[in-house]
Amino acid sequence: MLYRTYRPQKFSELVGLETVKQTLQNQVKEDKVAHAYLFAGPRGTGKTTTARILAKAINCQASETRRQRSGEPCGKCSACKQIEEGRYLDLIEIDAASNRGIDDIRSLREKVRLAPSVGKYKVYIIDEAHMLTPDASNALLKTLEEPPAHAIFVLATTEPYRLLETIRSRCQRFTFERAPVAMIVEKLKEIVKKEKAKISDDDLGQIAKAAGGGFRDAETLLEQVLTGGAKIENLVGFSKLADLGGFFDNLIAGQASPALILINDLSSQGVAMDDLGEKILEYLRDLLLIKAGVGDELVEVPAEQYQMMSRQAQAISEQKLEDMINKFTQAYDYLSQAVIPSLPLEVAVVEVASSELRVVSEEQKEITKSQKVEPNQTIERSEIASDPRSRPISQLANQPTDQWSSLMAAVKPLNHSVEALLRSCSPGELKGKVLIIKPFYPFHKERLEEPRNRKILDSAVAQVYGKGVKVKVELKEKENGS
Repeated sequence: MLYRTYRPQKFSELVGLETVKQTLQNQVKEDKVAHAYLFAGPRGTGKTTTARILAKAINCQASETRRQRSGEPCGKCSACKQIEEGRYLDLIEIDAASNRGIDDIRSLREKVRLAPSVGKYKVYIIDEAHMLTPDASNALLKTLEEPPAHAIFVLATTEPYRLLETIRSRCQRFTFERAPVAMIVEKLKEIVKKEKAKISDDDLGQIAKAAGGGFRDAETLLEQVLTGGAKIENLVGFSKLADLGGFFDNLIAGQASPALILINDLSSQGVAMDDLGEKILEYLRDLLLIKAGVGDELVEVPAEQYQMMSRQAQAISEQKLEDMINKFTQAYDYLSQAVIPSLPLEVAVVEVASSELRVVSEEQKEITKSQKVEPNQTIERSEIASDPRSRPISQLANQPTDQWSSLMAAVKPLNHSVEALLRSCSPGELKGKVLIIKPFYPFHKERLEEPRNRKILDSAVAQVYGKGVKVKVELKEKENGS
């Protein structure tokens, strides 16, 4: 496979990781290697490759003088060769996705005390470290707190925030970022030249764009194209994932149809909906950062795309952007359960583009209706000022929309996702001591009934409606003709 054939074997061969490789080389030269590292970044950006190079550099059998001079592994000694071939006894690679339990880490703790078999250091690379169970994470923490001098840990993860803070604090962290398209194209050109193959620069650009900033994915796609397993025109769908500008222009303008057509096109071209959902959330995160004024420092996109995203960020309110993030996060959570893979994203598109406006309109009508006062009706000042929780249930029933707005306001500080779910429901109806909440979609009903969300909802309802009021979630029936 191309990505294995052309995998970097020295620090100098790493592309686009200048700070990472320079720091690690200096540590090797000065013999000041840390006992634990955290390599964080998207998939295919070089985390495990860098960890293997580090393992070679610190166990290289070349002269001490040579290593102090360059900080590079020689690539010729038995240790370097065995690591390249995957048979070095003192390099232990663990996939935390499949070896995530307490027993696996206990076994590691027992073995880590043993001295290295052949080298100076035993190096443990734990890939997808965030997948460890809580018990396994605590067991690993104990090892990191009192590590043997001969053991070095490298934790590689795409989701560093899921690791225990106490684990993160004991590691020296390096961030691996997505590579720019131009940098990936240059790397692919080198491979094409060495393979004596022919492919246009435009086609290489399509491959690089479809890879989403990962060298490994780019090399895998290139191999598929060169061997005839994939055609460039079929990669257009994947490259669209890297350019969702038009998709969000339509959503911001309230136009669901073009966005739905794009989802259908991508699905037809074989794009996985979880990949699309991930890209949508990444795009929304970038919009959020730009909106917050930190885009220049934190958003890594081409200048032309950044200008477009800045325009979009200005055209959308913070509340609307937050609502979009919540709705697409909910949709992403349901992708693995969907009978029709694209349905959760399609529902989110419709909600974002139009549903919210309709619900707000209905709420406004209810507010206007509830605020009408007959000419001979008077309102006591004491009733206006009194605490809603002290009023009789019969009085609360006459003010459903006011109480509903108060409920959403009470839920929001507790959990933004639950507040977003309520926003997409029909305003709650109070019958006796039961508040009936009617979501429009089945998976919204399921989310509201999840124990964690239900606990938040019950607490807020008790605060707004009174302690005796219970919650019942029912799917809203479609009206005839709608």
